[in-house]
Amino acid sequence: MASTTKTRNERDYVRLLGDAVRHRRTALGFTQEDFARHVGIDRGYMGGVERGEHNLTFRKLMVVLKGLRARPDEFFRDIRLGDREADDVRAPPQDRHVRRALAKAAATYSEMLGIAVLWERERAGFTQEKFAYHAGLARSYMSGIERGERNPTFTQLMRILEGLGIEPSEFFQHFPSLPIRRAQREPNC
Repeated sequence: MASTTKTRNERDYVRLLGDAVRHRRTALGFTQEDFARHVGIDRGYMGGVERGEHNLTFRKLMVVLKGLRARPDEFFRDIRLGDREADDVRAPPQDRHVRRALAKAAATYSEMLGIAVLWERERAGFTQEKFAYHAGLARSYMSGIERGERNPTFTQLMRILEGLGIEPSEFFQHFPSLPIRRAQREPNC
């Protein structure tokens, strides 16, 4: 099956994310100021996120999703990698070992991301070096992500998902729950 994906640019992704955050926040009845206080992010910065001006890091994104009471796979249902046709979307992963690894209570946001990226990269048949080149990232950076030591921006994550050919909602199916001890184990977002 040939892919018909038209790649989005980084600003498109940031705008789509901002629109989705604003829509969910207003549906929950939060003002922007109350929501920013609720998740511990500066109100001005949160306004920039919603206007598509700020590119959240993965850890901040997960804090925002938790504040929105959103399951990551459902939240990203309407954010697509480009103009993909429905039959270009892969079937959800059948192997549950990734979900079990992600569900362990000690996993941080970064560790969860690393496990999921590693598993999807191997599932796609890429070596780390070939995939980093394919996604336009440094191999050392990819290695850091997979080890749970890096905190990519939302647009870097979208570039990784484009390289893997996996939709965000599909990728975030690996995240059945959010880690309990994020604040104790991870540096500031």
